[in-house]
Amino acid sequence: MSGAGPAQTAIVVALDPAEYERLIPALAELLLDAVDDGASVNFLAGATLEQAAGWWHRRRGDVLDGTTTVLVAREGDRLVGSTVLERSRNQNSQHRAEIGKVIVHRSMRRRGLGRALMLAAEDLARREGRWMLLLDAEATAPAADFYRALGWQELGVIPDHSRRPDGSLADTVFFWMDLR
Repeated sequence: MSGAGPAQTAIVVALDPAEYERLIPALAELLLDAVDDGASVNFLAGATLEQAAGWWHRRRGDVLDGTTTVLVAREGDRLVGSTVLERSRNQNSQHRAEIGKVIVHRSMRRRGLGRALMLAAEDLARREGRWMLLLDAEATAPAADFYRALGWQELGVIPDHSRRPDGSLADTVFFWMDLR
């Protein structure tokens, strides 16, 4: 992990189902921190903790059956980052997975946690034989440049694909990476 300061003590781990369940409130807080900072991550400004927790609760079955793995960055007991690895269930795409919800708490950014989360997700996918990865980001957001810097290939842009937290429409850029 790059950077200095507290992030040097942060660790990235994949959550087992019980730990995932226990951390849903913290995951919801992390998600709202991103929305409050303007990130386009499924919610509009004014979203509640209950709504964000509901989003995470709806993924419980996928976490339980192993379709989805949530990876988190922790500093001590504090959750400071997350990402999700969602494996394709289709018989003809067992080599594929999607990465989503790469979030780092505002107070912990620019310390290498996003990179550490991405590398952990890529490593997990590679170990499982999931070598084709996909993800998307708001086209003009810093996240898009972050993914490019990590070597992700741009597939294309869909105009007005989603809304920013303020409700304005935003283009979405789709990326792919071949881990072979």
